[in-house]
Amino acid sequence: NFHVVSNSSNRLKIVHEGQEIKARIIAKDENLDLALIKTSVKNETFIEISDKVLKKMQSIVAAGFPALHLSDDLKLTSGIISSLKGIGNNSALIQIDAALNPGNSGGPIIDKEKGHLAAVAVARMEGSHYQSINYGIKASRVKEFIESNSILLPEQNTKSKRVKKKDIGEILESSTVLIYH
Repeated sequence: NFHVVSNSSNRLKIVHEGQEIKARIIAKDENLDLALIKTSVKNETFIEISDKVLKKMQSIVAAGFPALHLSDDLKLTSGIISSLKGIGNNSALIQIDAALNPGNSGGPIIDKEKGHLAAVAVARMEGSHYQSINYGIKASRVKEFIESNSILLPEQNTKSKRVKKKDIGEILESSTVLIYH
């Protein structure tokens, strides 16, 4: 997310396979709250961005690094897509009931069946009146952002099949990185 890296100047880093690696912002969209960073990492594992339409009740898994003071392990939460719109009927967002906390921002929210990107974690509602109201930026908007910045996406797997639960965990573990500055 843009809000994660906006004040990083030249101090931006990721942690990949236990190593700190310098990163730099190559594209950003403050309104959509997305940023694209570049590193020297050559990772063969990635989360596909599907053109599949999202649906209410679709099962999802969110990944991120909340509560780093407890552990530096990637945390996974699961749930469903609750709404196809965000606050104020924002159609760029989906609402999910999977737990999101500070540290989840910018993390993937993937379709539990296929392992494709459904959204990017962006926000949660806070306060005693809210429970399990969390938001992600739709994958279609993420794809538009990437393509509008002349970034080529990897070839998509044309055969879309079910992914085993253990494979989803492995995909998330190898393709989600901690970003900090």
